[in-house]
Amino acid sequence: MAWDDGRVVETKDFRLPHPYVMQRVHTLDYRAYNVSRHLMLLRDASIELFGFATLCSVEDAERIIAKLLELSRVSHRLSTPVAMRHDAMGHLSFEVEQPTFYEGYSLRAKRLSLAMLTMPSPEYVSQTSVSVAVDAMADSRVAGCADAALWVDDRGNVISRPWLPLFAVYGGRVYTPMEYDTVEFVVTRDAIRRLGMELIAHPMTVASLKRMDEVFMVDAMGITSVASIEEHRLLSMITARIADSIK
Repeated sequence: MAWDDGRVVETKDFRLPHPYVMQRVHTLDYRAYNVSRHLMLLRDASIELFGFATLCSVEDAERIIAKLLELSRVSHRLSTPVAMRHDAMGHLSFEVEQPTFYEGYSLRAKRLSLAMLTMPSPEYVSQTSVSVAVDAMADSRVAGCADAALWVDDRGNVISRPWLPLFAVYGGRVYTPMEYDTVEFVVTRDAIRRLGMELIAHPMTVASLKRMDEVFMVDAMGITSVASIEEHRLLSMITARIADSIK
C-alpha cells in the first residue's frame, strides 16, 4: 500500500512521475524508528534540491506509516521498510516495501562479494530518484563477477554512500571513509561505541581495505557483511556483535 499526498492507493497504482528525494524508514511491530532524523534529512534535501520542504510532522508521519502497515496486513514480527518521498511538485508519499525475513535491525544471513567500480561521489545525503537509478546501475555493471559494486573514485579511494555507509574492522578498531548524520551511520556509530570500540573516520584506499579483517555496509533495515573483495576473503565476527548492539 502507499499513501500519496493524502490518498491511500494500491502499490500497483502508485506512480512517481517527478524527481524526488527519499528516506527509507525502518519499522517493526508497526512502529517506525528514527522518524525525526529521517524527516530532518528529507526536509534539508528538499530545500537544497527544490527550494521548499515538507510540512509533515513526526507525529503525522508515524501515524501514516502505522496505518499503511495495518492496511498492508504486514506481520507484527517482520521488519518492513517504508519509503518516504517528497517530490519536485511538493507531493509527499509513503510506500510500504517488501517485508524482511528477520526481526529487527540485524545481520543478514547472506554475505556479499564486491567488485571495484569507478563511480562519482554522491552529491546529496538523502537518496534521490537519480541516486536510486545509479545504485541499481552500478550493481548491474558488476553482475556476473560479484554481488554488488564497491564504489571507488578515479584515484582508488573507497566511496561510502550516506544511505549505505561502509565500515571496516582491523585490529579491534572500526574504520569508515566518511562520517554522516544519516540514520544508517548514526545507529551504527552508537552501536560501536556501546561495545567500547573506537570508530575512526579516515580516507581509505582499495589497497588498505583489502588488508582489513572485516567489512560491512549498513542500510535502513540492517547490516550486510562482505564475504570477499575480489580475491580478499573477510570474516564477520565483530560485525555480528555490532549488529546485535544496534538499537
